[in-house]
Amino acid sequence: MQHCEARMKICALLGGILDPKWPLPPHDYLRRPEMLDGIARKLSPFDDAALEVALRLRETMPSSTLAVYMPDGPGAEGLMRAVAAHKPDQVGLLAIDQAVRWDVTAFARQAAAGLRDADAGTLWLTGREFGDLDDGAFGACLARAAAASLIAMAEELRVDAHGTLRALRTRTDVTEQVRVPDACVVTLTNARSNRLRHPLMKNVMLAKKLAIDRVACNSNAGSDGTAAARVAPALLLSAAEANRPRAVRLPASAGLDAQLNAVLELLCTASPT
Repeated sequence: MQHCEARMKICALLGGILDPKWPLPPHDYLRRPEMLDGIARKLSPFDDAALEVALRLRETMPSSTLAVYMPDGPGAEGLMRAVAAHKPDQVGLLAIDQAVRWDVTAFARQAAAGLRDADAGTLWLTGREFGDLDDGAFGACLARAAAASLIAMAEELRVDAHGTLRALRTRTDVTEQVRVPDACVVTLTNARSNRLRHPLMKNVMLAKKLAIDRVACNSNAGSDGTAAARVAPALLLSAAEANRPRAVRLPASAGLDAQLNAVLELLCTASPT
């Protein structure tokens, strides 16, 4: 179990989401990568909770340190500066391949490799969902990639009277306290008790000048030698476009059945899934 007498390294791994308060730009930003930096981003409520719990845990244990990481990409640096205003001891961006982000297993494997290279300790906190495109599987995949235990859906981390770190979570009207092992991924859910605090304005100004580390993630293959990502959407779509058969124009005299068959063939070719 996790005893807290020694100097503990706490790591929060966060993922940004698009800020729903701001509309998307009217242009085709997906084809113009330079426009993506201008889209407003924020932390999800679950990552807000993970950061607040990490900050509170560091306050409980003055000898501990807190590092915060998130995947690099458009808008990541601006969001990380907002996070840095909460004064973690270290902040950094993980250079994760774009194609890997479509494969939660490979994404978690590269994130785990980056955190290990950054010497981020063995207690990793993250939101129960990771970013805009996750269905809640990332925490489990991260724990597996790190060969660590997993405690999911926690609401708080506390040190008890015996110096043991425990995760608190609620099921209906029952609150349970789970011992946190030495190597553990804890996913946090949002609750009234863990709303993220507001940073001091002077820290917001200091964060604008902060140097942010970028960590290369060198895990290009799994332990079994398989490729990092099973799905590479950009390559997949370009290959499909190149090999897509061109439909033969139907004559005006074609019957209804022929027209329906042509439409079905077009739909199956354009969207095979």
